[in-house]
Amino acid sequence: MRSEERLRMLGILKNGFANGGPIHGDGVVRSPLADFTCRRLAADEKRVFFRETPLLMGLSSDLPAPGTYWADSETGLPILMTRDGDGEFHAFANTCRHRGAQVVPDGRGVGERFACPFHAWTYNGRGNLVAVYRESRFGAVDKNALGLIELPAAERHGMLWVRPTPGAAIDVDAALGGLSDDMRHWKLPQHSYAASQVLRANVNWKLAIDTFGENYHFDVLHRESLAQEIRGNLQTHDVFGLNYRMVFAQARRFEEFDKAFTELREWPFRLATLSVYFIFPNTIFLVDPYAVDVLRMFPDGDDPSRSRTAHSFYAPPEVKAFYEESEHEYAERFVGFNHVILNEDYAIAESTQRSANAGIQSHVLFGRNEPALLHYHNAHRRGLGRPLLAPEEA
Repeated sequence: MRSEERLRMLGILKNGFANGGPIHGDGVVRSPLADFTCRRLAADEKRVFFRETPLLMGLSSDLPAPGTYWADSETGLPILMTRDGDGEFHAFANTCRHRGAQVVPDGRGVGERFACPFHAWTYNGRGNLVAVYRESRFGAVDKNALGLIELPAAERHGMLWVRPTPGAAIDVDAALGGLSDDMRHWKLPQHSYAASQVLRANVNWKLAIDTFGENYHFDVLHRESLAQEIRGNLQTHDVFGLNYRMVFAQARRFEEFDKAFTELREWPFRLATLSVYFIFPNTIFLVDPYAVDVLRMFPDGDDPSRSRTAHSFYAPPEVKAFYEESEHEYAERFVGFNHVILNEDYAIAESTQRSANAGIQSHVLFGRNEPALLHYHNAHRRGLGRPLLAPEEA
């Protein structure tokens, strides 16, 4: 994120404290609730978005050194990610070529040889089949042709990307749609993996994403939590292809910095803001003063009204040092985070999902001050070739 961009966003937010800030949308939008309940649509989404589309999996520190691995099944396909002895990032279908069993249990660890728990067929960190248990009795096989199925994988700007279907290489800069400058600015390779969790909710995966789509609700739903820190109903608005960025103001710090500094260029941008990114098709990427959070939303089974949120957070060097020098645990951060997400955002979203399931109303409304929601929904519609939503004429 270039300095002129940071200054532009700080200027928008600072002016918003005085005049309420700009309204970015062109009008009210009607969005059909059937998008959260249709099983045919859900099947198309799983195929296109979670098998055929490059997905942000996490950051480079998920594989912090040569000989480390991360097994993850959240896409619906078990995926094994490795950093080989030369430090190269690889991704494979985590399925044994013998009988299709999952080779490595989900989780992170250190290892360069992976034995299937079914019959001990063994693979290395480059996916090569290196041993067949009792091969002389099994029969001759061409090990060179029976390595783990490799998936397109790319590492750039400290981010790990995988497409869960074999095919062409991933162009990360194209997938970011213009956000590469931002990602470089955040110095993601310097952030250490801290902790992860999976949150389950009775909401459609897109509805889970919508809870990160505006701060119009902060002064109401979050009046005792986030509204104590973030200025509600004030945000920036920028589109990057299918992706999106909005920046919120850390209210108390804005007031402090306004008194402490004579020019905006002196303000420490990260300390003054919460940056919220939607990275197509399913990721909310948050940057606050103390962490980077990656939240990947997925359908949970075949029921459109269920989802999983795979959440990992990453600590910048100064925060890592704090945890290492104190008695605090990284996972303690989830307590406050989950209070907001589960007890407030997802609880309200579940009530919306119940309304959608009941069919009592056909649409919900997105206001002019909720432009990210229109972008999210139209990004998914573009991905499937569906008609786009548009503001209604006054």
